Amino acid sequence: MKFALVLLVIFIYNCDILSQSIENPKLSKELIGIRAADKKLRKKWAKMASSGKTENQKFKTLTNKLISADSANTERLKVIISKYGWPTYSLVGKKASVGAWLIAQHSDRDPLFQIKCLPLLKEATNKGEADPVNYAFLYDRVAVFKGDKQLYATQSTTNNGIAKGAFQPIEDETNIQNRRAVMGFDLHVETYAQQYGFKYKVPTKEEAIQRSNAFEKAYNNNVKKAKQAMVSKNYDDAVTYYLEALKSNGSIKIEDYIETARACSLAKHKESKWASFYLIKAIINGHRDGQEFLSDIDFNYIKDVSPRNWSYLKKVIKETSSK
Repeated sequence: MKFALVLLVIFIYNCDILSQSIENPKLSKELIGIRAADKKLRKKWAKMASSGKTENQKFKTLTNKLISADSANTERLKVIISKYGWPTYSLVGKKASVGAWLIAQHSDRDPLFQIKCLPLLKEATNKGEADPVNYAFLYDRVAVFKGDKQLYATQSTTNNGIAKGAFQPIEDETNIQNRRAVMGFDLHVETYAQQYGFKYKVPTKEEAIQRSNAFEKAYNNNVKKAKQAMVSKNYDDAVTYYLEALKSNGSIKIEDYIETARACSLAKHKESKWASFYLIKAIINGHRDGQEFLSDIDFNYIKDVSPRNWSYLKKVIKETSSK
């Protein structure tokens, strides 16, 4: 009995010390809760997605629930950051800090926010107040969205088993494992690929150059075919070629994001739902006159098919034009 009482006292004491070592225990608890809920919901979504049941109403309802949860979490993290800065180890503890990163990582429908989070997370990482692996994941996420090559091989095409797996294009690919080791990744990049269901081998310098050249060649060929299809008003074909071209991160020109969106809209293609994000990519990469998109009748269909994404496009235009 006395032994049990001693253990209870030690437990309470340790919990008290732990709470004292964290500046904001209440915020810590909230972020840990968000992290747990996100993991549970994503696990359920991934299980249904990998089973191939993506056309039934149950999956669509679950997807909408996931989107709504991500959006709510994004807005909450914005408020937290505006008040406290990046949630660091000192502020909320490691587990909760990772939870904050997870929110940013899953804020794909607000890429401008992800871009804003990146330097905050980097600063915290440099001070030993955030996980370097988390920074690597967010860096790659932002790079891939912008159409750049990733640095740490964290982003692949598999999407929970829905698509065939492969890494998105990698910068200086021969040295990929060295960079991962510096950041503290536990898994070798080849083992990491295996976990996601595809094979990968770190290339030699010559193989990496060949692979990079192959991406660039494929990009140029697909863009050429897409432009020809646009001239011939074969918009469905143009969409196919442009979407294939946009897989070649590191080669993509701003104009090709715009023309991909235009082709989607004119073809009334199913991809039109997400075509607003191609215009957003163009703006984020330096296109100066986003206002022209709002008055261009070629984009009317993508505006009508997804008002929510079009509204976000207008928000990005407003935020970037005010700088």
